[in-house]
Amino acid sequence: MEQFSPGMVEEVTSLFTPIIPEVVPQDARIEVHASISRFAFLYERIRNAVDYKDEHILRKSAIIRILKRHMVLESDPLAIAKLLIRELIAARYLPNGELDEKVYTMVGALVEKYLVIRKCDVGSSVHYEWLEGILAVEIEEALVDPYQEKALVSFLYERIAKSIHIKGYEIPDAELRLQIYVACYRLLHKADNDILGFKLARAYAPEWLQQQEWLQQPQAMAERLIGVETRIRIALIHPLALRLQRTVKPWAVSLLILRDVAHEPKIRFAELLLEPDKVHMLVTRIADRKYAEVKGRVRRGAFRATLYLFLTKMILALSIEAPVELYYWKEIYYPSLAINLFFPPSLMFLISLFISIPGKNNTDIIQKNISALLSDEGIPNREIRYPAKKSFLGRMAFGIGYALMFLFSFGTLYFVLVQLHFTWVSKMIFYFFLCLVSFFAFRLRHGAQEYVIVNAKPKLTNMFIDFISLPILRSGQILSKTVSRLNVFLFLFDFIIEAPYKIFLRVLEEWFGFMKEKKDELQ
Repeated sequence: MEQFSPGMVEEVTSLFTPIIPEVVPQDARIEVHASISRFAFLYERIRNAVDYKDEHILRKSAIIRILKRHMVLESDPLAIAKLLIRELIAARYLPNGELDEKVYTMVGALVEKYLVIRKCDVGSSVHYEWLEGILAVEIEEALVDPYQEKALVSFLYERIAKSIHIKGYEIPDAELRLQIYVACYRLLHKADNDILGFKLARAYAPEWLQQQEWLQQPQAMAERLIGVETRIRIALIHPLALRLQRTVKPWAVSLLILRDVAHEPKIRFAELLLEPDKVHMLVTRIADRKYAEVKGRVRRGAFRATLYLFLTKMILALSIEAPVELYYWKEIYYPSLAINLFFPPSLMFLISLFISIPGKNNTDIIQKNISALLSDEGIPNREIRYPAKKSFLGRMAFGIGYALMFLFSFGTLYFVLVQLHFTWVSKMIFYFFLCLVSFFAFRLRHGAQEYVIVNAKPKLTNMFIDFISLPILRSGQILSKTVSRLNVFLFLFDFIIEAPYKIFLRVLEEWFGFMKEKKDELQ
């Protein structure tokens, strides 16, 4: 087999060389009592069950939630930073006994600039919610070294940026490169809008990172951030975004598999790259393992989604159905109640069973892509057609067709439910759960495509299924965004349970520390 480029072998080897962290002196390490950590970790597990989020953003979401609570109760940035970091360690979002106490000051400075901007009061509540997301990502980067994450993105970007060209439309080179960079970040690290927002904020407003220059007079910076937010929101919904992600994905997946090869135990990566045959054997083994891991993760996600729906939506909705039917019809329609109770989890379970694992063709393409990434020739050129703008008549025709899809899908369901003698309240609850569960299932199936780079051939049956399911999925997406704000259990956790519970744990930890001091005095 053809050898990899020596220059690329050297670059990739340095890219995946692990960074040896600095040794933190024992007396400077931040430690949380093990018993406190167990209680805090248990709380987070229970709370996350009623707030369905992807696993890779749980820490960022926890930072936002904890910050909001402490910024209401506390005004000192350093005190907020200490409480935040200790809670994150206790909940096992950060390692215990490894971080240096210097991070208190570092994170305190980040919190301070947000509080200063907040006092300027020049933006809406939506703007400050956006800014909290940016701050959470910046804090996370301060606590968890992002060097290798950035290096991976930079490597892929440098390899692929010059090979992508837009056909049929003149787009500024800087704009195209920015969108390629965003696509690389999304695919390599599953970056959400908060993460990408922080990356773009550093580019659009680099002075945000130099708060010492504007902290005493923050008004201009506060006003500038409003325009920065607008630019970022526009950049993240660019017409080329999805097409660029489809183009970049095969190379991103291949690079991630190569990273896992480098991190295999007992592997000397630099020596391994001198033997491409062995590299490809290992790639096949790791790819198969990743496919199985994704399938297992999706099934766990199906369980979490079902539990989330049951705890936060089904109990409330079903507690409404029976009383309303008793009030209007003087009896409970048990068949419809049973369908509404058992159909959602059954649908989620069935969909998780039919998640397929990529085959050999997918792995073969990954092998070829790795060879291209490590070659002097690099990635072959790709042309992307800019999305064509539809005329007014075209938009109207597609809009009518889209409306007819809704009428057909929901009209057919209505006819079936009438035949099953559903009441109007049981129909509403069935629609509600069908749309939500279908959308969650769609997200899970989409997650199962994480390592799939072989484009499936369009089939007539798939087109018909899309025609039927698209209105339901779209309705589920809207409902998901709406009802997530009406999560009674989440309100109960965040505003009634969490604050006193965390205060109790803090007092308990201080008591443990006091007892330890008294015990040491006996020696």
